[in-house]
Amino acid sequence: MKMLISLTLLGITTVLPGVSTNVYAQAPVSRTEQGNLRQYYNQGLQKLAQGNFDGAVADFDRVVQLNPINAEAYCLRGLAKAQLRDFQAALVDYNQSLKLNPRHADAYNGRGMINAELGQVNTAKKDFEQSIKVDPKYVDGYYNLGLLSYREGNHNQAISQFNLALNINPKLADAYGNRGLAQYALGNKSSAVADLQKAAGLFQQQGNVQAHQQTQVLLQRVQQ
Repeated sequence: MKMLISLTLLGITTVLPGVSTNVYAQAPVSRTEQGNLRQYYNQGLQKLAQGNFDGAVADFDRVVQLNPINAEAYCLRGLAKAQLRDFQAALVDYNQSLKLNPRHADAYNGRGMINAELGQVNTAKKDFEQSIKVDPKYVDGYYNLGLLSYREGNHNQAISQFNLALNINPKLADAYGNRGLAQYALGNKSSAVADLQKAAGLFQQQGNVQAHQQTQVLLQRVQQ
């Protein structure tokens, strides 16, 4: 009898999706205001990386006050609000980001993550698919589609989508882990073990102690 393994470890990515330190399209501002804008933007990035999401929201508030056409700032503020589980406010920011820049892959991905969290699976899929359409090398889009497929029980499709993610980023430990769980669900125990071992090794190399330990627990259960 197959045991059920939950996705307590591996989920939709919430790390900063390759954000830039550049300040994007700007409304006309004075030199002083431009300096303040860059300062608040960079502070917001730093606070996001530190997990200070309230502080990040406050900094990006100032950025969009100074430059209301900065699509990246709305996207990053949406990410911070999503981390605070203020999903409706985050959706507003992602929508505004996409209104300003309809080719913003991170904004589609962020909106897709919220829709997935809210149970709007079909809407989430469309957002992830759009992120790939605007950027065919956008690894998070493939990964998140794979995760949705896994959750729906479409394990072969999930494996294919995780493969696409890994073709772009062969060091994406979460993709190996979730591909391993999909393999296990299909009864491919040896492949599952190999993927989980690869995920554990990458987590260890990347210094993610908690994820490494949790993957080792999953690995022990699969090997029983």
